[in-house]
Amino acid sequence: CRTIRSHFGSSYRRVLHHHLYVFPAMATPVFTRFVEPGRVCMCDWGANAGKPVIIVDMVTAKRVIVEGLGNDIPRQQMPVRWLSLTPVRAAVHRGQKQKTLRKAIKDQDVIKKFSETNEAKAAKVREFKANMTDFDRFKLMLARKALYKVSRGKK
Repeated sequence: CRTIRSHFGSSYRRVLHHHLYVFPAMATPVFTRFVEPGRVCMCDWGANAGKPVIIVDMVTAKRVIVEGLGNDIPRQQMPVRWLSLTPVRAAVHRGQKQKTLRKAIKDQDVIKKFSETNEAKAAKVREFKANMTDFDRFKLMLARKALYKVSRGKK
């Protein structure tokens, strides 16, 4: 703590390093999504952008080995900054072989759990909008106008 005087003459206390204080009411951890084997991620950048992958192993603190989750992405290294971590995790060990990894994914219904997350739903919407034709976009515009009029109470 440090007392600071303002230019009006009054003083107030300023707490420095407030992020280091632990409050008793904070029972839940700050972070829940960790870079760990079995964590399902979305690729945000690169050739596989928009596709789900699963972390198989860590190479360094900034690079991981990933494999496609129900798609054709082969096992490869990828920077962590290219990935968005999802809340879904499969219980697998580090460096799991492809056969046992796929068996664990199937047994634990990881693909089903992932499809229920907000990240998967948003990716599905993005894909749908990217494949829309001009007439589909026109119909969507008319539907939004009608919805707006209903919500505002207009005829």
